Amino acid sequence: MASQLQTEPAGLICKPLKTYAEVLDWDPTAVPWANTVMGLQPRSRHNLRGAKQICHGFMSLWRQPFRYERNSTPKTLFCHDLQGGYLEDRFVVGSPKCKEYRFFHWGCIDIFVYFSHHLVTIPPPTWINAGHLHGVRVLGTLITEWDAGKAVWDQIFESDESLETFVNCLVNICKYVGFDGYLLNVENKLDPCQVEKMENFVKILHRKLHDNVPHAQLIWYDSVTTEGKLKWQNELNNLNRTFFDNCDGIFLNYNWTEKTLLNSAVNAGVRMLDVYVGVDVFGRKCFSGGGFNTWQALKFIQEYKLSVALFAPSWVHETLDPDHFVCLEYIFWKKLWNYLYIHGPSHLPFSTSFCQGYGKRLYHKGKVIQDHPWYNLSKQQYQPSVPSCLNDCCIERSEKPKEVSSEQTQQSGDDALQSEESGLVQKESSCDKMNKGCVQHHNRDAFQGGGCLEIQRLRLLEAAEDLYFHRLLMCDFSCNGATVFVVSTKNNDDDITNLDLMLLIEENTGKYSMKVLYADPSGGSTSVARDYKAFPLQPAEVQDLNEQLPVVARYQPMYSTEGDVPWEVRHYLLNIQGRILEIGATLSGPGNSVLLGYLGIYPVRP
Repeated sequence: MASQLQTEPAGLICKPLKTYAEVLDWDPTAVPWANTVMGLQPRSRHNLRGAKQICHGFMSLWRQPFRYERNSTPKTLFCHDLQGGYLEDRFVVGSPKCKEYRFFHWGCIDIFVYFSHHLVTIPPPTWINAGHLHGVRVLGTLITEWDAGKAVWDQIFESDESLETFVNCLVNICKYVGFDGYLLNVENKLDPCQVEKMENFVKILHRKLHDNVPHAQLIWYDSVTTEGKLKWQNELNNLNRTFFDNCDGIFLNYNWTEKTLLNSAVNAGVRMLDVYVGVDVFGRKCFSGGGFNTWQALKFIQEYKLSVALFAPSWVHETLDPDHFVCLEYIFWKKLWNYLYIHGPSHLPFSTSFCQGYGKRLYHKGKVIQDHPWYNLSKQQYQPSVPSCLNDCCIERSEKPKEVSSEQTQQSGDDALQSEESGLVQKESSCDKMNKGCVQHHNRDAFQGGGCLEIQRLRLLEAAEDLYFHRLLMCDFSCNGATVFVVSTKNNDDDITNLDLMLLIEENTGKYSMKVLYADPSGGSTSVARDYKAFPLQPAEVQDLNEQLPVVARYQPMYSTEGDVPWEVRHYLLNIQGRILEIGATLSGPGNSVLLGYLGIYPVRP
């Protein structure tokens, strides 16, 4: 694959537009991959506070959730800036470099911005697909900087016709490629006579975007003012208010204070949720210093009920050891989770293998069909609604090792390198042993794609195991009768462990109930009432339903390679009249962990 990617035609590589002329001359035939872009998928009508969405808890606490209307809570904008952008993610068909950055906590994100320092940033289709799968709007960026940026606006503002033409080009690019709007980042001064033209530009672009992409978002970055000065305000005030009034929101600069937050909230009035307070995860002159302390800024912002714009959360991957990226990413987002609002899927049929869009191998129905690494976020599957419960113990161990000084002698340099290699082995071993969250990504096996979920037993509560559950998905699935659930699991140690799925249901009558899908057909927990139990269908019963299921979800005998533990695929048929609000899991049996490789929910004819 590597050699193939190096010789790919330009049409299979996503590229930005770097000049004013390139924008005007943009040709849709240059992006034949536009038809691979997924449309924006629906998400739950309500959301939950992250503080209530921990990854495990007692069943007695799993009752009617306190839900919020989706448009009544602060939002989270993720502005992705990684080494200039357009790295391995630029390849439409994927890359063989499987250690590249990926994001898998989409449940807490409302808007994703792909950012670069080129004039017009077109988000790569792999990112659009991953975001859209989770119901997240994906924006490109229009940025102009310094004298070169001023020259671009001089061309745009040359006449009413040139302004209209440029707007039409931006709208056509957005509509054709399939993304959802722009971040406007004007980081250059304007002539006083151009300020009114900029106001008009924002107003026209906003209107035309919404005419062509009804769910579009146009976000203004706090930079140039109504006086034409490049002067960051760090708040919403009269010097940037007119731009805010003519678009969908403002992304505030990062050097805010308690006073400027209060000013922004007061000045925004009923639109306070459209104020995105900038937080630089790199911590450059930013409250709390960024990094693993970023949560402190979010906690402070939450007190003013404003939305948040996280800039460059890829800091975790860019500055720390990528070999432990998944572990560190879980820790970073777990710290933020209490201050975010969580969405979930809402459309049936639904299926996921929990693949993050990369793998050391590629699997189909448990079989290896590609025995080399790959990376393609378009292949990402729906991700869990909670971060794992990992703690901070491996942060220091996972920092990048210091490079050997060039001033060292060759001998001492060799000694240092040997010591470094030994340290890396010890670090990996200690990290792996000390950082096993109860629900986390597993990349050494898969049922479909390149990975799955590993669900660990909570040994501290072994005596009350059947009273405990692990959260997997916050959701909003409307069911109107016969529904098939397909579950694929695999034991991850020598002892047999069963994984039972739990459904929290809001019935059409308004009553809340629980349904447990037991792996063991012998009866399951005696503490659960009979009406709340469901057991796997027999093979003959599944075969009657096979034609109504996609191929990957159909009945098959347990598959394993020689000497390997088999994947078990189970089917359940339930009659549900209501909405599934959450999906969790419990473990039973003597083992320590189970792999969950596939979850599918399919309405079927009785």
